[in-house]
Amino acid sequence: METNFNHEQSLTLISEMINRARNNVKVKGAYSLIYWGYVVAALAIVHAILFNLLSAPMQSAFVWLAMIPAAAVGIYIERRIERETLVKTHIDKISNMVWAGFLICVVVFSIIIHAVNIKLDLEQVFMLNIPVIMILLGMGQFITACAYRAKMWNLLAAFSWLAAIACAFVRLDVQFIIFAACMIVGFAIPGHILSRQSMESHV
Repeated sequence: METNFNHEQSLTLISEMINRARNNVKVKGAYSLIYWGYVVAALAIVHAILFNLLSAPMQSAFVWLAMIPAAAVGIYIERRIERETLVKTHIDKISNMVWAGFLICVVVFSIIIHAVNIKLDLEQVFMLNIPVIMILLGMGQFITACAYRAKMWNLLAAFSWLAAIACAFVRLDVQFIIFAACMIVGFAIPGHILSRQSMESHV
């Protein structure tokens, strides 16, 4: 049996869905933001350090293999938290797909970058890796801002895009430091803010 909604009821339903989605982000998303913010930032800093210490600087990229066990831990944490959270809304599902798409784009682009380097023996192509990742990061944050109507994510998206532009004017090792800063400012800090809001809402 179909239910007909008038204009006001539709707006109320949409508002309730957005508010529920925001609460889900506070409860569940905060931990993912904090975890990935610090993990990726730490790996980026280690990469920058090894880049300057190793006799073959490009071998420092192998540090990112640590993302494999980190991803396994992240999935385990998220599944445990999901058992304690509310039912996902349609907005939650869209947001999850956006960030899944972001991850796929990063992996595909990284493969292309390495393939181009192998074929043309052109290490300079790696200068594009971090800027493109941060452009995609900003896109994910921008879509998140639209989905949840959260102005904070618009500011974070702008920060990521400006950082991507800044990377065009610095060395590769400095790019990783900028990337680490973006992950802390764009993921870890918002995660702590959402975590605090979630605790306050349950007081």
